Amino acid sequence: MPLLNPDIKMIDLNVREHSNNKKKGNYKFPSASTRYNGMKKGKFIFRLRTENRLLRQRIDYLEQESSALADRLIRGQVDLAQKAENCLNISHELNILRDINSNAHKKLEEAFETIRELSSRPKNENITYVDKSIQVDDTTMIEHIHQLQQELIETHSKKNDLENAIRECKLRLQEVELTNKRLREQPPDDGIAGLQEELISVKMREAEASLSLKEMRQRFSELEQQWAKYVHARTFGAQAMAIQSFDTLPKNDEDSGVTNSPDTGSPSYHNQSSTSQQPMSARGRLANLTAKLMGAGFGSSNEESNDTGMSMKEMEDQLMGLRIREADAVAELKEMRQKVMELETQNHVCTNQLKRQDEELKKLLSECESSKKIEKESAEQLKEEQRKSIELQSELKEKAVIQRLKYTEALNSIAELKQQIAHYESMNAEKIACAQLRGSSICDMDDDSNTSHKSFNFMGDGGSLASDEMSVLIADVTIKIPEFIPDERKYLDSDEDIVETEEKIRRPFRKNENCKVEGNLGILETNKFRVREDENDTTDSGLNLSDN
Repeated sequence: MPLLNPDIKMIDLNVREHSNNKKKGNYKFPSASTRYNGMKKGKFIFRLRTENRLLRQRIDYLEQESSALADRLIRGQVDLAQKAENCLNISHELNILRDINSNAHKKLEEAFETIRELSSRPKNENITYVDKSIQVDDTTMIEHIHQLQQELIETHSKKNDLENAIRECKLRLQEVELTNKRLREQPPDDGIAGLQEELISVKMREAEASLSLKEMRQRFSELEQQWAKYVHARTFGAQAMAIQSFDTLPKNDEDSGVTNSPDTGSPSYHNQSSTSQQPMSARGRLANLTAKLMGAGFGSSNEESNDTGMSMKEMEDQLMGLRIREADAVAELKEMRQKVMELETQNHVCTNQLKRQDEELKKLLSECESSKKIEKESAEQLKEEQRKSIELQSELKEKAVIQRLKYTEALNSIAELKQQIAHYESMNAEKIACAQLRGSSICDMDDDSNTSHKSFNFMGDGGSLASDEMSVLIADVTIKIPEFIPDERKYLDSDEDIVETEEKIRRPFRKNENCKVEGNLGILETNKFRVREDENDTTDSGLNLSDN
């Protein structure tokens, strides 16, 4: 069966009742007052229905607007959350680029250190080569030079690559910083401003809707109060009518008994009729009371039409009360739906915030782990660097000891060479003296003296040359001793003290050498004096022979 409108149902029921009453022939036309009251009530009901319809239309329109605005609000919140996530990603990229820049700076510093080491390496190698007195061939030197050139080219290329990477990173950093600054400083976009305006309008509409709902509730409460008063008055009026009818029924029974007594003509019949009418009157009373209480017709059969009219009015009144309650329930349901939408939006926002916080926590944990790993690696590198520094210090100490030993050996060799030179000079002087004492001829002696003088001068020159070479060698040794750490200069100071003590010890030895040289010179002078005396003797003997 198709569902019909309750108004149509009521009209159908009225038409059927009127038709049934006409068929029965008991239809009574209502009076003017009842018609006027019916018209008033009909107008009042029509007004209520129109107001209810308009309110329903307005509520539906407000529901549609609120749902659309809620959807737009959710979209705007989602867009804002996405923009916040984009900002967070940009900040993370900035941090990553800063780390890359710092790593590139560190690599550049390492490259500069390697370049410095490479630039200082040939000097150190030359020093070691000179100290160790290793002669390198031309081919090996050329190969070594080519290798160094290749290493320099590679270092320059690496340096250029690193500089280009640093420039790109700096440009990227500047671009990201400018974009971030622009996003922070510039006013919100048209979309965000529109969303803000829509939010304001939505809030205003929500306030209007809440006010209209409050007004509707007040109107409903007033209508309910009026309706309760009306129902109360109706119920009290029906009860009063029932009491009056209940009071009139016994009087009618008594009148009927008085009139029937002369017709019967016997007291027995009167008693039988009274006994038969009493239960019937009780049944009628009960029926009338139940009909009055249930809203059915009351009174005699002539008043059935009025009773049905009252019951229909009561049904209409109950239907109106149910409709009012239904409208109130619908309004409450809409409020609950609005609250549910607000709670859903809050839940969505909270879930997005929780997701972002979880992502940030994960990133922070990963950064913490990476920082711990970096800290461990840096601690290990520090230990390795300390170990290397200790090894370098030990190597430097060993080199310093070796250089001191070499220096002492060089000084000893210089002293030995000086002793040999003095010994050879004394030997040469002795040989010259012996040759002069053997008694050679005057020319031979002159030639020998000249040659000896030349040879003596030559030996002196050789000694002087040797002494010059030795002084040059000593100067080279003193120049080529590497500069040590300030902590190791103490060792050099101690070495200088040792050398001074050795020189003090050797001074008497040198004085003895000088004495020997002076003695040798004295011997040479005595030998020359003797040779001159021999020459004088020979000249005297020659003169004597010539005289003879």
